[in-house]
Amino acid sequence: MLNFKIYNDFQNRLLKGQSRSIIAKKNIFGSFGIKGANILVSLYLVPLTITMLNKDLYGVWITLFSIVSWFNIMDIGLGNGFRNKYAEAIAINDLSYAKKLTSTFYITMFFIVLGFIVIYSIVHQFIDWYKILNVDKNTDVNLNLVVLNVFVFLGIQLLTKNINMVLLAMQKTALSNLLPFLGNIISLLGILLLSFLGVANLFSISLVFMLAPIIVFVFTTIFLFKTTLSKYKPDKIEFNSEHLKDMLGIGLKFFIIQLSMIFIYSSANIVITQLFGPGEVTNYNIAYRLFTSFQIFFTIIVTPFWSAFTDANCKGDYVWIRKTIRVLVLIWLLFVLFLFIVWLLTPYIIKFWIGDSVFVTYSLSFQFFLFTAFFTFSSIMSSYLAGVGKITLSLFIAIIQSVINIPLAVILGKYFGLGINGVILSLNIGMLLPCLLLTIQTYKLINHKGHGIWNK
Repeated sequence: MLNFKIYNDFQNRLLKGQSRSIIAKKNIFGSFGIKGANILVSLYLVPLTITMLNKDLYGVWITLFSIVSWFNIMDIGLGNGFRNKYAEAIAINDLSYAKKLTSTFYITMFFIVLGFIVIYSIVHQFIDWYKILNVDKNTDVNLNLVVLNVFVFLGIQLLTKNINMVLLAMQKTALSNLLPFLGNIISLLGILLLSFLGVANLFSISLVFMLAPIIVFVFTTIFLFKTTLSKYKPDKIEFNSEHLKDMLGIGLKFFIIQLSMIFIYSSANIVITQLFGPGEVTNYNIAYRLFTSFQIFFTIIVTPFWSAFTDANCKGDYVWIRKTIRVLVLIWLLFVLFLFIVWLLTPYIIKFWIGDSVFVTYSLSFQFFLFTAFFTFSSIMSSYLAGVGKITLSLFIAIIQSVINIPLAVILGKYFGLGINGVILSLNIGMLLPCLLLTIQTYKLINHKGHGIWNK
């Protein structure tokens, strides 16, 4: 009886509030279970992959994967532009506009991906990936074939994963989080099969990692547009240049921000590879994965509010916006306290997770503690500003961060003798800008005091 009462109380609290708050709460709680399971699978994949490759080859794979991630923004911001405009169409119940946006979005992405695959296939033969990834050419790894495989399947991924943007715009965050989890499950099963067959190597493992998400995205797109999302399915294949302009208007700003952020975070692996060798990338990446695994939990909380902020802004509900941001900041304070405990326990967590093959110092893990704290705080403000389309200041900040990051990382890491600690320290110094300036911008906007750059 007591447990039943507790469950009823919890359910009543969950279903209390405005409709967009209820939707956000449901997606948050649904995402926690999905993301938690996904993190466990992802963490298990790390030692499994290291065992099958070795520490140096795993470092090569991580560096390659970080370079590949640069091309995830190849949609030139179209995905996020679509998300905002699609959310606005849903908010005002304009199904015709939503359908035409979807058709235009998919057609445009098809030609972008086709062009990317054709162009890369031509220029691939002129790129020395052995030099870029600091790999001995006498190794038995056919690196050029691995990279070609990765980039071709990346292009296909970029087209098929657009179903995620549809789900996010409709505030179905939990469902969008389910897709990467299913992809990781297929990857895990595929890698275990490779091990069983004795054919696990860099090429076969990269093939599994790149192909698994495509299978999930294709099946999900077909299934959803035939069932629960059937009324949003475009009536015909139709391209509308005006709708493309609508998406690109804000999308290009998102593109530059994404490009800057991916460059900043991914370049760390290249700097470490060039200055300290691929082996150090593994140490850095293990600490990064540990703290970003917990960062994901905070992202689960914030993500549903992007489109919810769009909805609230369209309807002029500023009271809800102010209240929601205050609640998110309080949750962040509790998260940082938890994160500090994680930092204290880092050596024990990594030993349990990886074993003795990788050692992460307290100083490196503390830098990641700071980075995660800074990043999650700024994500609250970024989510609101992205939802209401006020991202010009974010654009300028991202450009400044990308300009100073590599020089600062080299100076701190090499010339100040801080090693890989200096690389993450350079990220933390750059993160102070959005933490301060975006907070000021958010305060001004929610209190109707934003003018000039603060209102763009």
